[in-house]
Formats: sequence, structure tokens, C-alpha cells
Amino acid sequence: MPLFRKPTPKETAYLVVVIAFYVMGVFYVVTHQLSLGALFKYGLLQPTGVTGEDARLREIATPLSWNLPQVAGFILLKSTAVLVELFQYWAVGMLIAAALTVLVPWSRVREKMGYGGLKSNFLATVAGSVIPICSCGIVPVLAGMVEAGIPLGPTMAFLIAAPMLNVPAVFITAGVLGWKLAVGRIIGTFFIALLVGGVLSAWQKKHRLLRRFVKLTLTPRLTPDLQQFAFQVSMQLTNHGGALRTEDLAPGKEEELYLLGEAGVLDRDAEGRWFLPETSAGNTDLSGACFVLPTGDVDLPFRQRMRNLVQTAWDLFLQLNYYLVLAVLIAGAIKVVIPTAVVVNLVGGDSLNSVLIASAVAVLAYVCTYVEVPTALALIQKGMGGGATLAYLLGGPGLSLPSIAMLSGVFKPKVLVLYVSFSFLGCVIMGYLFNLLM
Repeated sequence: MPLFRKPTPKETAYLVVVIAFYVMGVFYVVTHQLSLGALFKYGLLQPTGVTGEDARLREIATPLSWNLPQVAGFILLKSTAVLVELFQYWAVGMLIAAALTVLVPWSRVREKMGYGGLKSNFLATVAGSVIPICSCGIVPVLAGMVEAGIPLGPTMAFLIAAPMLNVPAVFITAGVLGWKLAVGRIIGTFFIALLVGGVLSAWQKKHRLLRRFVKLTLTPRLTPDLQQFAFQVSMQLTNHGGALRTEDLAPGKEEELYLLGEAGVLDRDAEGRWFLPETSAGNTDLSGACFVLPTGDVDLPFRQRMRNLVQTAWDLFLQLNYYLVLAVLIAGAIKVVIPTAVVVNLVGGDSLNSVLIASAVAVLAYVCTYVEVPTALALIQKGMGGGATLAYLLGGPGLSLPSIAMLSGVFKPKVLVLYVSFSFLGCVIMGYLFNLLM
């Protein structure tokens, strides 16, 4: 089997777009003598020599006019800058995701964690709080967690905690904005993460079938017995060319079929018939080479495990490139239409004492992790209240439209709706509580 599978025409198109965007962003910065440091650190088109907190916010002027080609050009340009910033985290995230998928035994995780629960969700929140993965690189890591068998509740708790609350972000918040807001950020993150994680754990326990919640098509590592059973089932479904009920597919083994459903190998229709979900290449036959790709075992030679890891990272990269391109285009449009300077200058003052408005701004304004603190400081100087500031800090890193676009590559709409609505509600609740108690 070749090391890298051949991408589909659609995957090839988006791979070309990613490469072109990256080259275009670097080329523009070099030819216009802008700051390469600001490009790679913050995705900013920034003049050289900018220092201090201003280095996280300042960009070249973007003329807003009814000249639509000019506006579109700036959207494209700022999108390329965002992609250059994101890509390094994106690539590392792919490798972490592949390692989780290839090296972590799904069945063992399933046995220990079940469908999640308070303890698992709490530990996942703690892990997200101490592991410095910003919102730019969290999506592929989430993909690896799902494929490794980690339940959706802890996975979502980790998703919320990692960008909202990590050790560097806490100390930056405390140093710039004070310890009251830093403590509020810690409590608020745990509240939101445990709330969303708890609801998702209950959903997964009720429905069990992974394809009801996620879009990914990588198969996690299974035990040899379960893998053999999956192979037999896939052969039978392939030979019959459709869907079969339990009594026709594997009489007396409905629990094993549900385990394959939880692993994402099978799905079940409304009439109770089992079928094979499509693979990343649009092929539903799991009896061939694509089925054995993710079954790498720790007993395999190191070279083979690394080969499986690279293959899985490449496959995941091809699947998610569309969502990366979509996210950076949304971010570029936001930066042009409502850049940070506009948010600070036009939305400051008494209006941002409203926690609700601050939470909405967090969703609409593109803010990558570690940039939300200096932005919040600028908003405080314009009159933002404490509760509204906390709501902005909680919502900014993980609830922005580009982040939601990238997450749509992993989760199905009902999971995204739950994540966005409960997270938004949590930001509002914690903001008002902060105003009441402080």
C-alpha cells in the first residue's frame, strides 16, 4: 500500500487552495516588507516595528467601500494571513489526532470511560485547562479523540476548556485584567464544559451510534476479536449490497453490532437495519485495504506504527481541508467588515456593559486564543463592565464563526447547535453572576 493515498478530485482541489493561500500570504508580506513575525504568530498583516500589546491587534488599514472587487481582494488577502497562522497548529493537530487514532486502543478506552459522566468530563476539562492547545489547532485533536474512542461528553468538555482556559491564558488574564476575572474565567469554563459535556454524555448513552453525532470516517483501533467480527459483518453487508436486520446479519450479537456502531464502523437506519457508512473516499466497502489502515497495533514494529500514523494524518488532513478553507474565508471577511479596531472603537462604552451584547460580539468577532486578553483590555478602556468582559473572554476563543466552521467538519449540526447554544448561554449566565457577586 502506498504511504499516501491518492486524494479524490474534490480533496485535490482544496489541497491546492490551501497551498495557494499559504504561498500568497507569505509572498504578500515579504514583497510589501511587512512583519513575518506578526503573520506567523497572529495572522496579521502588520508593519514592521510594532511592539507591546499593540503587536497582537494592529493591522494595515483596510479600506471599506462599495468597490466590491477591492473588498473581495482584501478578504482574500486577510484570509491567506489567517491560514498561515493556523496552518502550523493545524499540522501539529493532525499528527496528534493520528497518534490517538493509531496508538490508542478504542476498545480499552470504551471499557474504562463508557459514555462519559461527571468524573470523565471533569478530568477532560482539567486536561484541556493544562494542555496549551489553542482554538486554531483543537479541531484535528478532537477528531483524534473521537476516533480513539473517547466519549463525546469528555471530548466536548476538552474542546471547551482548551481554548477558553489554559495555564498561559489564565496568567495573561490575571496579569493584564486582574485575578477576579482570571478566577471567573476558571469557574465559568468548568461550568460550561461540564454542562455541555453532561448533556452530550446522556445523548450518546441513549443513541450509542457514533454516526448520529460525527462526520469523520476514520476507523479506530479495535480489539482483534472485534476487528474480525467487523470484517465478517462488512463482507456480509457488501455481498448483500444493502442493509440487514440483526437477525439476518448476526443473530444474537446485537450488542457487538452496537459496539461497532459506537466505533463508527456501522450505522443503523430508522427501520433497525445495519449498514456501512461511507468512507472518506466515498466507498462503503470496508472489506478492502481502507479497513485495515487504522488497525495498527502497539505490537507492530515501530516503523509500521509510524507509517500507519502518517497515513492516518494524511487521510484526516484531506478530509478536513475544506473546513479549514471555509474557516479562514469567514475569518478574512470578519477582519475586513468588522476588524478588531472597529469593534473596540464603535462597540465600546455603556453598550458593552450588556453581557448579552458582549457574548454576541465574541461570536461575531474573530479572536484566536491569547489575543482575546489585549482586545478585552482595549474594550475595558472604552467602558466595558466586568461581567461583559468575562462573557467576552469565555466566548471569544472558542465560539467565533471560523471556529464553528472548522468544528462542522467533525460534528453534525445538532451537536454544533448544542455546543453553540449552551456555550453562549453559559457565557451570559457567568457574566451576570460576576456582576452580581463582584
